[in-house]
Amino acid sequence: MNKIKSRREYFELSRARRRIVLIFMLGMFLVLFAQSVKLAGFEKDKLQKESRQRQHRELDLLPYRGKILDRNGSLLAESTPVYSIMADAALVNFKDDDPIKQAKLNKKKKQLASLLKLSIRDLDKKLKNKKRRDTSLRKNIAPNTKIKILELKISGISSNKVYKRFYPENGPVAHIVGFTGSNGVGQEGIEMLMNESLAGKKGKIMKIIDGKKTPRVIGEFQSIKLPKDGTDIKLTIDLRLQNEAYNALQKAVEKYEAISGSAVLLDAKTGEVLAMTNYPSFNPNGYNKVGDFIKNRAVTDVFEPGSTMKPISLAVALERKAVTINTMIDTGKGPYRYQGKYIRDTHAHGEIAVKDVIKVSSNIGSAKISEKISSINLATMYEKFGYGIKTGINFPGEVSGTLRKHTKWKKIDHSRASYGYGMNSTLIQTAQAYTVFANDGKLKPISLIKEDDSKISKRVLSPKTTRTILTILESVTDDEGTGSKARVYGYRVAGKTGTTKKVDEINGGYSKDKYIGTFVGLGPVSNPRFVMAIMIDEPIKKKGYYGGTLAGPVFSHVMSKAFEWYSIDADGSELEDIENKKEGYADKTKL
Repeated sequence: MNKIKSRREYFELSRARRRIVLIFMLGMFLVLFAQSVKLAGFEKDKLQKESRQRQHRELDLLPYRGKILDRNGSLLAESTPVYSIMADAALVNFKDDDPIKQAKLNKKKKQLASLLKLSIRDLDKKLKNKKRRDTSLRKNIAPNTKIKILELKISGISSNKVYKRFYPENGPVAHIVGFTGSNGVGQEGIEMLMNESLAGKKGKIMKIIDGKKTPRVIGEFQSIKLPKDGTDIKLTIDLRLQNEAYNALQKAVEKYEAISGSAVLLDAKTGEVLAMTNYPSFNPNGYNKVGDFIKNRAVTDVFEPGSTMKPISLAVALERKAVTINTMIDTGKGPYRYQGKYIRDTHAHGEIAVKDVIKVSSNIGSAKISEKISSINLATMYEKFGYGIKTGINFPGEVSGTLRKHTKWKKIDHSRASYGYGMNSTLIQTAQAYTVFANDGKLKPISLIKEDDSKISKRVLSPKTTRTILTILESVTDDEGTGSKARVYGYRVAGKTGTTKKVDEINGGYSKDKYIGTFVGLGPVSNPRFVMAIMIDEPIKKKGYYGGTLAGPVFSHVMSKAFEWYSIDADGSELEDIENKKEGYADKTKL
């Protein structure tokens, strides 16, 4: 007879089974423990990131972009607040079964479309995709329009504040200030050069969204990171002189029907750029920022400097004691044949003193003086004056120009280099080079950003040679000089004209009727304060193409304003009725 098991005996597991169950449960515990350690210790950041992505939405808080100011605090660029109107398409609903409510919704829809300057059809297209949570309906909305839109109280319609760049001075400063792209990043000029300082740092704000198939914003945290506004940038530019230079340049270019013109004005004592402008210019506020005229041609375009190099090559000869200012040079009565090539002057000058070679701008005279010095000495001096080297202004697009190594010069190359052919430079290089004659032989570092630190000048010429050249340059602006139209009534000014043929890029060689006219000068001679260089590109030949004719009056006009506004004492002799006899004076010149 079988013994019936008790309930306890029936449900009791054998020892082996108990061990199996215990091991199984212990194993599960260990797996769960290991998984928790893995998640908490090794995948914490990943899981938190996923959680934030599902439950939070980060939005950028844009900083205020710094202003750009001239040396006196005049505004050149600023950011103004505008708004982007956004829509959460899933929440925007313009339909209702109630006829009265539907009529109100239709009215709101029309008002919204009108304020956004959209048609009803275009508005419907933008709201068609209900899965899009951040649909941009319109950008660059004015604050008052934004207020009217939000007052409609349409569910799902919101606004984001952004900043739009505004340039109140427009064309005259466009090449210096530059502009920003649609993303707010600097694209040209100071906007590009100083973008990091101007831009500041973005902030962040966190929004909470629900877990539905079409997420909705259900809450908003306080800003978790505040934006850091950009730094204001003060330039060395004097807006008054910038506008005067631009206007004078415009009149000269239009009068002689030239392609373009550029001008640079420096403070000779500090090296600060007081004006740097080009004509034609462009509108940095518009969307037509295309074409060749966006470039700041004063630093990006090169040309053969021509006769503006003659004072420098003469300085080499004086420094080496190869000539004196009274050494006589026979320039002949016609072209000078040298190394199988002809060197020509505009007029026959015969035998003249070295000091008059610069005054009448004789190519033959410069060539014959250069025969008395070596190529290495001439090339080395050009390098000391800054040719073939960037100025250090660090402006976007600046080029160094071309100065070939003297070891590659032929004799004719050496000769041509003495009067500025066979090399090229930028206008700002030429302006900086002439700071040597304004500072007793020292080359002045130049700057465009206003700084407290003064930079160390570099000795280039002896003070004696510098004074000699300065006296010769002053003679260029007297009655018989090539730069008489650059004179400023009541002041002694000095300078050098330049007229060079343009290279024919299609056929090679030099063009027969395309010229570049330049003038670079300084003043007042008794204590030079300003240096200015002007270049006029390709004027109509029959209207005039010499540098003194084209650029001299621009120099005269702008310098007169600089002397007046900076309270520079007059140092010129008062010649009776001279302003009525000569063109080129600031108060009589018609540009």
